[in-house]
Amino acid sequence: MSKEFGSLSKTQFQNLIARLPEVKGQRDEMASMLHNMSEAKFDALMGEDFSWGGIYELSFVEHLAVVFTGFGRTEWLTAAAAAPDPQQRVLDAMDEDDDGPDELPPGVEKGHVVALVFSLQRTVLSIQLYQRSLSALVKDVRETGNLDSLFKVIRVDRAAMSCPSIAQHIARAELRGDKRFFTRLRNALKGPIRKHWEGMADLRYSLVVLRELGFDKLTDNQLEQLLVHDLKVYPNTPTARKNLRAQYQQSRKLGTI
Repeated sequence: MSKEFGSLSKTQFQNLIARLPEVKGQRDEMASMLHNMSEAKFDALMGEDFSWGGIYELSFVEHLAVVFTGFGRTEWLTAAAAAPDPQQRVLDAMDEDDDGPDELPPGVEKGHVVALVFSLQRTVLSIQLYQRSLSALVKDVRETGNLDSLFKVIRVDRAAMSCPSIAQHIARAELRGDKRFFTRLRNALKGPIRKHWEGMADLRYSLVVLRELGFDKLTDNQLEQLLVHDLKVYPNTPTARKNLRAQYQQSRKLGTI
């Protein structure tokens, strides 16, 4: 079956983007639940070994593989991949009331599952903010020493300070007495900038999907039709085509997620 966007039809693309508010709602709900939980219940849930910062040293695909393994969903994923339309199977699963397996895989505790969910939520947020997964940003830090990427990671997930590639830079700055580094770190610890988050997050996510699907030669007419009218992630304004072209060109320059 031929699809407009490679592995996604236009309807599937619309369904994927339409779920982003739900993803944000789940992220906010989980944060509120953990924040309001008593210390005793929190400690009972999380246990003693739940730090997840190191997971961002993995590639995005490897991160997803760890998440599915931790959820005990590898057999389901294999079956979905073998379905006539794997992408539709995954979208349908999002509507199913499925709490997953009755038992967690050996060696996996509830606290591990919470940590995996949180790390996945944060990397989705990173894609919406910066059009890169946390794994890709950490790779920049590890391979090139890119401090801009380092502070983006921490702004999205402060627990990533325990990630070895980031911890090494923090230790170096401490030894060097690098005041500017710690000023930038202090700012990053404030978390995502609200204006940045609320502005064009869904548009950025849509552009990432296009990039990953290999659609990097769309015309201005095609961009306007898809992003303004079909996905509704950009307002219908006189300058829409010009602005979307600029966003599209910038997205094309970024590496994969």
